[in-house]
Amino acid sequence: MQNVVSPPPNSALSMTRCPPTTAKKVGLVVGIGIDVIKASRFEKLLKAKTSSFAERLCKRILHPTKELPRFHKMNTDRQVQFLTGSWAAKEALFKTLQQDEQNEFNFNEWYRFNDETGKPFIWNDKYDPNCEEFHLSISHDDSLVVATVLRQRFHKFVFE
Repeated sequence: MQNVVSPPPNSALSMTRCPPTTAKKVGLVVGIGIDVIKASRFEKLLKAKTSSFAERLCKRILHPTKELPRFHKMNTDRQVQFLTGSWAAKEALFKTLQQDEQNEFNFNEWYRFNDETGKPFIWNDKYDPNCEEFHLSISHDDSLVVATVLRQRFHKFVFE
């Protein structure tokens, strides 16, 4: 599939979406999203509701194998921070998606992780990491959590 971006006229450069790995990979921003939330909203939900309600809420938001087990090992204050951060990150991510992708969006299919340097990412295993990345920036300050997600699609420039 050819990309809508065309090389300059008379150029020996062509651009295709995720072609062979011998070309230079370039990322283009295709979406950006941001979310701000008060941690107190989730604190009230986790502390004031029944444990079955809290568990159902967590199962709807957190990835079943990558986030939920970590969540259960935390104390309540850390759980509030973790759940609020996951919500904010996934809300920000949702805003980077196209309409058809939003229609199929499930919070618990996405998960946050950090690379070996500590840089945060958010991911869904249905996406091809050779074609796309979702960069996450997240900040906790007192009771506010802010998350920004930058969606980047990779293209490879092929010199002919």
